[in-house]
Formats: sequence, C-alpha cells, structure tokens
Amino acid sequence: MELKLNIPKRLDLRRFFQAGESSEGRVTLTHRRIFIIPNKRGMGFFVLLFIQLIGSINYNNSLGFILTFLLGGIAMLGTLYGFRNLAGLNINVGQPNPVFAGDSARLTLSVNNPTQTLRIAIHIGLREQGPQQEFNVASNDNIQVPLVVTTLQRGWQPLPTIKLSSEFPLGLFYAWSPLRFKLRVLVYPQPSPDNIPFPTLQGEGGIQRQVTDDEFQGFQSYQPGDSLRKIHWKGVAKGQGVHVKEYRGDESNQLYLDWLQTPGYDAEARLSRLCRWVLDAEKMGATYGLRLPGTDIKPSMGQAHMRICLERLALFGI
Repeated sequence: MELKLNIPKRLDLRRFFQAGESSEGRVTLTHRRIFIIPNKRGMGFFVLLFIQLIGSINYNNSLGFILTFLLGGIAMLGTLYGFRNLAGLNINVGQPNPVFAGDSARLTLSVNNPTQTLRIAIHIGLREQGPQQEFNVASNDNIQVPLVVTTLQRGWQPLPTIKLSSEFPLGLFYAWSPLRFKLRVLVYPQPSPDNIPFPTLQGEGGIQRQVTDDEFQGFQSYQPGDSLRKIHWKGVAKGQGVHVKEYRGDESNQLYLDWLQTPGYDAEARLSRLCRWVLDAEKMGATYGLRLPGTDIKPSMGQAHMRICLERLALFGI
C-alpha cells in the first residue's frame, strides 16, 4: 500500500529551487515567490558577530555590545532591502521561435518595474545552464533581457526554470525567485549535413523523374501566383519587364518526399534527411509533399507549407 503525504504548497521545499506552479507567460514577484538566505559572506559575518558577542559577554564590554547589535541590526535591514529589490517586478516571456536540434532557442524576457524604486544589480539566467546576466531597472521602466536555451533533440522542449537573484545591498544575503512558464519551444530534426540528391519518384502517368534545379529552360511572362524566387530580377532592373525563370523540372510531376524512399539506418537518420530535402526543395522553389507513416501532406510550396512539414517531422512518433 502506497502512502501519500499531502504536503502544503508553502511547505514544499521543491518550490525553493523549481518554483511553484508554472505560469502562462506573466509573473509578478510577491513575497510567496521571493526567498532569502545568508550567502557565504553573510554566514562568515554572523560567525564573527557571534564571536564578538561572546567576547563582550565574557569581558562585560558595553561598547562591544553596542557594536555587535548595531552591526547585526544593519545586516538584518539588508534582508528588507534585498526583498524590496525584487518585489513587485513583472516578468513577461514571449513564445520562442522553432529551431533545429543542436541550435539555441532565443527567449526575450520583459522586466517591468512599475514602482518608483530603482532596482539595482539584479541577475537573471537559466537555473540549469548558462551564465547569469546583471542589469538595473529604473523606476517605471521596462527592459528586454535575451536568454539562450540549448536544444538537444527534436520535439517539444519545455522552457527550463528561470532564476532572478540579487545580493543587494550589502552582499550578505542571497535573494532569489525561481520562475516557470507554461511555454515550450518546438525543435525540428537536425538537417543532414550531406548534400543528398532528391529521390526519383513514380509520378502520375508512370513517368519517373528526378527533380533538380539546374535544368534551365527559359523565361516566361510573370503571372500572379508565380514564386518570387523565380523572377529574373536582373531583367527587371534593366527595364526588360517582369519575367520568371522556367526550369525543365517544373514540367515534372510534383515532388513527394517519402519516408519509405529515404535512406537511413534508423528513424532519426531518415528524419534528418527528410528535413534536408524539405529545406532544399523550398529553397529551389519546388512544389513538394511529404509522406510519413500515418501522414500525407499534399504538395505545395511556401514558408507556411515548409513549417507544416518541419513540424510533422519534429513530432513524428512523439
């Protein structure tokens, strides 16, 4: 029989390091989110105060008592000002753009100070990785702080815990606030580094053809809907009108990037090659589709179509 303990949220020690419940994208730092403990310098300082107190008691030294309690009172005031340095800040995080596996996703944090208090020497960064950045926030000001998240594998990757911290004003106490957001970054498969030719596919009419982008056929007048990548811009600059480049590959059947015709020793290798083909097909302006087990994306072109194909590759089997 499994015994479960219902620990109140305020007593759960995990929130000191992993934050409490994740937020949608905006957090206001309150007393429930800010934690303060003495740092190494603070611990050494209080040890010295204790030794000084013992000496004052032993020798009945009034000046020693005054100095001990004066320094102790000033140090304890540091906790109040350390809390005020973080309290009331509003933190907003924007949705990061998709990246390829191995690349770094870039976040932009908006730190807003709605009060008249100057916020000094605040550090922000990821709890698990990367260095901390230091910044100040003037009264009634808003600043943008960039953060970089390392990605390792394809799929949805939750954002790591973000930590704000400060040792202001005396450097004796460490105040911090861990933050978690209900945001995640989509990680595409890493494109294959090899320059792999497109597969030869069986198209309609029983004609097999390998789609290439180097079989130039000639020029034709521009028609609405033609790809901007095929426009002969040098001719436009010379005043020769708007024409588009025509390739013999355009006469072929639509290109299908098929899982079954993709070489690779395992699923990740195939996804990597398919990712490379999607990028190359979009770069050359081809009309292409994508076939995966359980997925059939009809041929099209454009950035929106490319994002759909890359998303299906990123989430394949997940």
